[in-house]
Amino acid sequence: MANSKRNRYSNSFKHEVCQYYTHHTGLETQAKYGIDRTVVPKWRMALGYNNKFRSYNPYTEAMQPTFKKRERRDFMVMKSELTDLKVALMNKDYDYSKIENQILTIADTIRKQQEV
Repeated sequence: MANSKRNRYSNSFKHEVCQYYTHHTGLETQAKYGIDRTVVPKWRMALGYNNKFRSYNPYTEAMQPTFKKRERRDFMVMKSELTDLKVALMNKDYDYSKIENQILTIADTIRKQQEV
């Protein structure tokens, strides 16, 4: 697999190592594949795997599928729309109670006029 002064590995080998490392320690990975364990985190970042300990890879945030970004944006839009609807509903409730009070006042006035 090596072909010059530096070791060069195929992408399939790197993926295999990264997947093995997901469920094993760096020392186990080093023993099984005979590689330096310090290169595995670099390969994981380069290939888009999540950071093992933080489950987040800041270098691949921009490479996330567009639907995830769209979901976040849509959620914020939906949240603002929900807030607007809540305010509108509160205003309607206020309007309905105001109309109800006016109807009751009119009904009381009519009863008083009928009694006279």
